[in-house]
Amino acid sequence: MSAAEVFGRLAEGELVIIDGGTGTQLQAEGVPMDELAWCARANLEQPDVVQRVHEEYIRAGAEVIIANSYAASRAALKPAGLGSRVAEVNRAAVRAAVRARAAAATRPVAVAGSMSSFSPIDMDPEATDRPHPGPTADDPRFPSLPDFREQAGLLAESGVDLIALEMINARSYGHAALQAAAETGLPVWLGVGAFRLDDGTLTGLPDLGDGEGFEDLVSALIDPALAAVTVMHSQPDVCLDAIEIIQRHFAGPVGVYAETGGWQPPNWVFDGLAPAEYLEHAINWADHGARLIGGCCGVGPAHIRMLADGLAGDVATPP
Repeated sequence: MSAAEVFGRLAEGELVIIDGGTGTQLQAEGVPMDELAWCARANLEQPDVVQRVHEEYIRAGAEVIIANSYAASRAALKPAGLGSRVAEVNRAAVRAAVRARAAAATRPVAVAGSMSSFSPIDMDPEATDRPHPGPTADDPRFPSLPDFREQAGLLAESGVDLIALEMINARSYGHAALQAAAETGLPVWLGVGAFRLDDGTLTGLPDLGDGEGFEDLVSALIDPALAAVTVMHSQPDVCLDAIEIIQRHFAGPVGVYAETGGWQPPNWVFDGLAPAEYLEHAINWADHGARLIGGCCGVGPAHIRMLADGLAGDVATPP
């Protein structure tokens, strides 16, 4: 019933707090990041720390925690020599999140299973913010429909309450991810990244897509059946514009979980916004209708505690 209560509050227009970055918090707590599989290997080698990170976010006020399956598709794991352990990695990710909820939650908490576009291209230090040829439906650089179906099935059978699609920045793999997630019958959140060009316009993240305008990407991917649409892994200062674009195409709940800091593969650089500074942005997101608010890379438990305290009671009707 925990997840049902969270979903019900969201449907009523109340604000729900998401956790912060799981992979970057694992790094902050001393877990080595894999050169290819990034944070996914931690599910096998340090599951106790994965669980502890989830517990920290729950105690900080998170009402939705996202399992550490972001980098756990076959397309992500096979290049790292973990192709035979896809099921093990995903099941361990969900197990850590579910155990954390049992250990730390004193209020309803939902567990989301992450599926993303993550592949070794994300670990290329030359790839950041550099456009690549537009992904095609069978682009080997990104997870395919069979990859997404495999992972979605594993996450669903392991007990997640919803599927959170993350870093979906191209139509090709985006449609495949949406199809696979929907086939589970679970609620599906669509997470897209936004990037501001020098001329001020927004696109999807350029290293994971084809440079398509953010609004065109959103309008092509959004389905009324989605449980929520989020702007994530984006700089805080682009999120207000991204919220407004999403709201033009989607009448359901909108969320934001931004990044702060920098990326030097395989590690995150923690030189971003302090919790109080991040809260200032989050208040603006809430004022503009965001009802799911948390953080992505570089956002830790202190940020989430600040959000939970600072946004408490913010249930105003969206504009």
